[in-house]
Amino acid sequence: MRTIVLTGGGTAGHVLPQMALLPYLKLYYDRIVYIGGNGIEKTIAMQNGLSYYEITTVKLRRKLTLKNLLIPFKLFKGINDAKRILRQLKPDIVFSKGGFVALPVVMAASHLRIKIVAHESDMSLGLANRLTAKKCQVLCTTFPLKENKYSQMVQTGAIIRQSIYKGDPKQIKLPINGKPNLLVMGGSLGSTAINDIIWSNLSGLCQQWNVLHITGKGKSNGKYHCSNYQQLEFIDAPQNAFAWADVVLTRSGSGTVSELLALQKPAIYVPLPKNESRGDQIQNANFLHQLGVCEVLLQESLNGPDLIKMLGQVYRDRQRYIVNCGRQTWIDGTNKIIDYLK
Repeated sequence: MRTIVLTGGGTAGHVLPQMALLPYLKLYYDRIVYIGGNGIEKTIAMQNGLSYYEITTVKLRRKLTLKNLLIPFKLFKGINDAKRILRQLKPDIVFSKGGFVALPVVMAASHLRIKIVAHESDMSLGLANRLTAKKCQVLCTTFPLKENKYSQMVQTGAIIRQSIYKGDPKQIKLPINGKPNLLVMGGSLGSTAINDIIWSNLSGLCQQWNVLHITGKGKSNGKYHCSNYQQLEFIDAPQNAFAWADVVLTRSGSGTVSELLALQKPAIYVPLPKNESRGDQIQNANFLHQLGVCEVLLQESLNGPDLIKMLGQVYRDRQRYIVNCGRQTWIDGTNKIIDYLK
């Protein structure tokens, strides 16, 4: 029985790409198992019908806190948990999407001499992938990483959900009135900064745009109304929103930017600030801006007049962004990554 173990987590961005691989993996493996913590990865994996094994995981907090003192002890326990499960499963391969959840699993797999393939979505290696890069037989990357100091590193492109190519704009119930369509998102958790700038400028935006606003779970606000404005906490079929949109305003997480690039969508990115992250979204956005596929607005300088002006400019020049997106033929690396996982 051929078995593959999937791991990674901490955010949905570490998990959802692996779910996009399931139809392909089922062609080559009799058993697909997920090992992770008691987080978002558990919910998503079980929703997709995978057998799930829970281990102890530990997150490095990027500030001074006594909780970081527990890291060595929890990591040691997590590695032992993972070793026990891997000895039981005897997998042919472990595939890691990074995040702190993956660290004990990859370290355990290396100790047991199990083949490891990992994938890094961002412009720089996350901490877990940096700590385990030399333990991988193959380390796939979406972008051409500057820190290419590992012989096992290969640029494949991103894991892309194939469903995004099949969007139906007619499923979006907003007026057809000659105005262009603006999709606003804030990543899987939503963005308070983006939500606030939309709401404080909604009247002006709705004069020029039809606006579909995905606020994030628990972040909607019922007091804002326009006939050509729709507010949703989340959307089950994002491919329909992508197909409907003429321009997208969003964060610059790797999953989002990869899908928008693959769909050749003009976009404005508002990257998560460095004081709220390790700076990966800023790196992603700057790289894509250099390719001429988007514009970038920093959160700390975000204001209504500049946003409205930039949205108009992106829409007027949309054909240039579309053409530049189309030149990036490397972005959908799904089949290349499957080749390393067969």
